[in-house]
Amino acid sequence: MSSKAQQNLFFIFFSLLYFSTGSPYIYASVGIDPSWTESLVMAINQGFTFGKDFIFNYGPLGYLNTLLLPEGVSPWLMFFFHLFVLANYLFIIKLSFDKLGREWWKSAIVAVVIFLPWGFFADITFTLFYLMLFWLLYVHQTRNTVGLLIAVILAVLIFHIKVNLSLIAYTVFTGSLIYFALSKRIASRTGLIVLVFLLVLTYAFAGLLNVSLPDYFGASLKIIDAYQDGQAVNIMTNKELFLLLGFEGLVVLLVLIHLVKNLAWFKDNIFLYLLVALAWFLCFKQAHTAVAHYNVFGFFLFLPVLAVLIFLFADRFKGSGKLLVTVLIIQLMATQFIRLSYTQYSAKNYFLFFFPDAVAQEVKDSQNSLELFKTFTQKNPINYFKRLITYDYQNNFKGEKLNEIRLLPAHIRAKINEQTVDIIPWEISYVFLNKLNYNPRPIIQTYQANSDWLAEVNEKKYTSNSAPDYVLANVHDYREQNPLWMDKGVYLALRENYSLTDTVDMPEETYFLFEKQKSGAIEYQKMNSQTGLWDTQIEIPEAGDLYLHADIEYSIPGKIARLLFQPPYLRCLVTYRDGTEESFRIPPPILKGGILVSERVVTNDDFNRFVQELSGNKKPERVKFWSTMGWGFKKEFDYHFEIVVP
Repeated sequence: MSSKAQQNLFFIFFSLLYFSTGSPYIYASVGIDPSWTESLVMAINQGFTFGKDFIFNYGPLGYLNTLLLPEGVSPWLMFFFHLFVLANYLFIIKLSFDKLGREWWKSAIVAVVIFLPWGFFADITFTLFYLMLFWLLYVHQTRNTVGLLIAVILAVLIFHIKVNLSLIAYTVFTGSLIYFALSKRIASRTGLIVLVFLLVLTYAFAGLLNVSLPDYFGASLKIIDAYQDGQAVNIMTNKELFLLLGFEGLVVLLVLIHLVKNLAWFKDNIFLYLLVALAWFLCFKQAHTAVAHYNVFGFFLFLPVLAVLIFLFADRFKGSGKLLVTVLIIQLMATQFIRLSYTQYSAKNYFLFFFPDAVAQEVKDSQNSLELFKTFTQKNPINYFKRLITYDYQNNFKGEKLNEIRLLPAHIRAKINEQTVDIIPWEISYVFLNKLNYNPRPIIQTYQANSDWLAEVNEKKYTSNSAPDYVLANVHDYREQNPLWMDKGVYLALRENYSLTDTVDMPEETYFLFEKQKSGAIEYQKMNSQTGLWDTQIEIPEAGDLYLHADIEYSIPGKIARLLFQPPYLRCLVTYRDGTEESFRIPPPILKGGILVSERVVTNDDFNRFVQELSGNKKPERVKFWSTMGWGFKKEFDYHFEIVVP
């Protein structure tokens, strides 16, 4: 059999494996992350305007990543989208075959390990961003402008899937066009035509998908800026984190050594190096803003595909193949350690982690290892295509186990009926699975309203005529934060403009049902501004419903840490009038927008007393802002109190 015939057989094998490991869609589930995917579906179903009615990281094509399809969207759309991604994969593999010649089989092995959607490429936004970089480098090397047209399509898809990454994508694409024109790789006229094509396609999709471009861009910048302050966390142990940082440092050191060895051609490869470095940094930031097993796992899976770019496009780069293989080996070592640590260092659980969750659970329940063979019934290309013809949107609402924990009591559903409803803080699955008339605050989950601007947008919604008729609400802590300090204006609006009409006891938690009584902005009376000192007590006056606003800024070292890794964590020590103390984490952008300091609201009982203006909640006497990373903050700050006008 000829080498070409063998390669064609591999392409068929790879394609079958690709469809075996993926799925064209999923059905609804419950939890903090599934809830926002369901919110996205309802926003599309109800024709919300993205950037105004709906402000989130994901846009109107976000379901291409989440796989939870809006009503009326065919799973065949997902098939053609996956086919498009597969075609890109196969083209990259073909280029690597051509580069290796008779040793093409080495590239085939590497492709199976790193290019399948069982790892990082399950996040389709970074996959598309990577493919866009590939086509830009392809144009840079070959001057084939067809690659620019494909890159435009990829950039526009990214823009409408996940807007925050698209801002980088558009900047890189535009900068590359300018560079190509200046370096005579493409004609200036061609560059202008491609740029116009990008803008026209962006506007066309925006009109079709209900996107308000100025608001979509503007809100995204606000989310990006506040995200790392509110979401930064380390879920791993310090030993695990330091070990993985060691692996990451080893990869960086390895790349630097190869760069030094190829220093003579550094200038010729500068465009490639810049793109690879940018992609590495973006992925590093995403993985280390919230340091968790899956996030860091994804970062390591991304490293070999970046090495593939060096292998394919570096000019006269010696040792690019060895670099790729070495990075892949380090990735395999690091990712297997992450799997082991995630499974609590249990050999059995580590082994089962390689199999689908449902199969692994059956093995645990039955203690029968033969159940593992059921993996082949789930992971095969026939199953993928079978799912295409058996899809039914209504199956989202037919899960018995989900309905047991999410179906609201009949009298609650009857009371809400066709009127609009929102849910606080984030378990939107209640609204979706009960088929309620969704009318959310623009920043749809409380933990996401992590700045003064974002919280104010939500407060304006809840005090306007368009506020939801009913709200299901309770309080939850989130990453050591005080639950009522997040989205503070929304919670206050429940007390000022709504009435508590019912208590809803569900299997997993209790909600309070609020009914709108009026609309109208909440009035605040600002007290005199003062200067506060770091790690120094601030006395709280006894003056009604009181909010404290403080503008605590990062120091220069703090800003550098925020840019390159994580921001230092700011904490607030609250001393109550009964002498007890409590410490909360407080992101500076939330603190700037104001936190409730006239009473303690942490539990649902506290919340019930707060909204009904009952006595019984603890009263803070003073607060102090501090941090174990005090070097990250300026030592003086401005602050003031605001009183809610009755």
